[in-house]
Amino acid sequence: MNNSNTLFAIPQIPEKTDYNSYEVQREVHRMMGLLRFSPNLDGVFIARCAPDHNILPELKEYFTDRFGETPWAIIDEKRGICLHRRMGENACIININETSGNCYLNNNSDEWEDLWKHYHKTINNEDRDNPKVQKQFMPKRYWKYLPEV
Repeated sequence: MNNSNTLFAIPQIPEKTDYNSYEVQREVHRMMGLLRFSPNLDGVFIARCAPDHNILPELKEYFTDRFGETPWAIIDEKRGICLHRRMGENACIININETSGNCYLNNNSDEWEDLWKHYHKTINNEDRDNPKVQKQFMPKRYWKYLPEV
């Protein structure tokens, strides 16, 4: 029996327990595209964020594949934790304190931010600027971590 109604089924609103999971997955997806990395003096590419949820464990596999053997770190300023990967090691999460956090300072971020701003200005079409849509896909709470905004 061919039930054509299943092809056009209206998605149901998730229950409260699923909704939280949806929010987490949406934030993970956003961070995959919105994190901006810049190297410190030791060549470690560093990004900072303050997500609503503890999403760093969900980002581990994606950024390990993306960066390969390049050392990188994602600092969650809201929770004081850091997901990092050093060359030849597996990615892991550590607590940031005064001593371990110093190795992840972006000492030369201005040069990279200027380069990113120039790139964004060059490709940006002023006639197609739509701040309302921009806010929809890049909520304002992320803007302080985006050099192009």
